[in-house]
Amino acid sequence: MVQDMRKLRRKKERRFLTPLLFILNLFLWGSAIHLWMQDVDAPPQTVNSPAAATVVGIPEVTSPATVYNFTTLTYEDVDLHLQSNHALLVNLDTGEILFDQRGRERAYPASVTKIMTVLVGLEHAHSEELVVYADFDALLQENAAIVGFTFGETRSLSEVLHATMLSSGADATTTLAYHVAGSYPAFVDLMNETAQRLGMHDTHFMNASGLHHYNHYTTAYDIAILLEYALDHMYFKEIFTRQSYPFINSEGYEQFMYSTMFLSMTTPLFNGGEILGGKTGYTTPAGLCLASIATNGTNEFALITFGAPPSGHVGHISDAFAVYEYFFNME
Repeated sequence: MVQDMRKLRRKKERRFLTPLLFILNLFLWGSAIHLWMQDVDAPPQTVNSPAAATVVGIPEVTSPATVYNFTTLTYEDVDLHLQSNHALLVNLDTGEILFDQRGRERAYPASVTKIMTVLVGLEHAHSEELVVYADFDALLQENAAIVGFTFGETRSLSEVLHATMLSSGADATTTLAYHVAGSYPAFVDLMNETAQRLGMHDTHFMNASGLHHYNHYTTAYDIAILLEYALDHMYFKEIFTRQSYPFINSEGYEQFMYSTMFLSMTTPLFNGGEILGGKTGYTTPAGLCLASIATNGTNEFALITFGAPPSGHVGHISDAFAVYEYFFNME
């Protein structure tokens, strides 16, 4: 009898608990789905910063900088007040991320785009001589930088690649695009295919020069992936680290292409190291941008920054020196 009563009691308890557990599960699943939908449908957040306020159409999530290094510093431990909205510092020899300030949030890259342009050109060019092809009137109307080639003239691949990286010439990028892919859109497709192949999942290109388009975006993290890969190509690194490159202009005189980054600094040397090379970029929505590499004598590092305000025209350069000096001189 006692055993029968116990069986009956357990049966009643199960009859009571079963619907209760079912209701509890429904509540938990409903809460989870609600939170997930809130995250997916959340409107883009803006950042209270002059440069970031101009970025329209790119999903942004405001977050503090996070720092990863051997001493696991917190953000409060880093006395860096950068002008750039986005920054990512990577040790290229170890793959370690040392500093991350909104590095995985989408931003406009401006002419930092040309890192991909040069890489695709190196990987797909099929001749050492290229015929200059560019609509110069259209480029001037778009306020694009040009190196000063002449339509229809023949230039070496080396000249076109250096003109793209150093002088940031849109006439060079257009020439490269038509030579490599036969058409400009086909070349941009190659850029996007390369980005996906490298795992740059938050990157999408609309042109080869970095001219502003709401659907032309990347992240500092993705550019770090691109740069780490491209630097393994010896000729890319040679182009990326050059301060100048000579060429004969259309009038027969020797002229020089100069790195827009090195032109913006008095010296690449700083306390603890040296900036080896880089690519600048600027549009009004993107702000001042820079992808650079530096060495402390032992390792090489890459720093990617986006969104510095245009005032003074050197915010991206001063940010680079500030970050490199800080991390190269930590006790």
